[in-house]
Amino acid sequence: MNDHKEEGQKIDDVQGKVAFLQGLTEKIIDSTRTIDNHANVMVGLNTAIFVVVISMLFEVDHLRFTLGVVAFFSIISAVAAVFAIRLPRLMSHKDYPMSIFHTRKIAGFDSAEQYAQALHKTLYSEKKIFEEYAREAYNLSKYYYTPKRRMLTWSRYLFLFGVISSSMFLLLERMHWFAIL
Repeated sequence: MNDHKEEGQKIDDVQGKVAFLQGLTEKIIDSTRTIDNHANVMVGLNTAIFVVVISMLFEVDHLRFTLGVVAFFSIISAVAAVFAIRLPRLMSHKDYPMSIFHTRKIAGFDSAEQYAQALHKTLYSEKKIFEEYAREAYNLSKYYYTPKRRMLTWSRYLFLFGVISSSMFLLLERMHWFAIL
């Protein structure tokens, strides 16, 4: 009777730990989705700015340099934001050791039965469950979330640098500084 109670506690304990690890991976995925949403906003904003500025560039006789700076930095920022949404292959490090829960690893098995056997072997050992979840959480953080975050940060920096530099060039053009040159 006592053995059954300890086994029941052990199962509940493992289920609680697995639930914690699953929550951790979900948190990473949710944070990554937030980055994708912010990057989509940056793409839309910068593309709209680029289109408006390019259309203005052909219509005005003054402020061409300022508009050119705005257009340049808005398109570069948009490209960085697109890379935040869809990472270039060189940034995503495809050669990392994948967990048994990774879709490419799952697809690498010859049959569903082979995957079921490998999964059963993993799920049989508490230590292997934690190793696989830890590997999955680490890979999601290091090779998915962090590079996306870095590219979104670069997109924001480029956008801000474009705003600041175009403001300075606007001031200089309004002071007719470029006319002297």
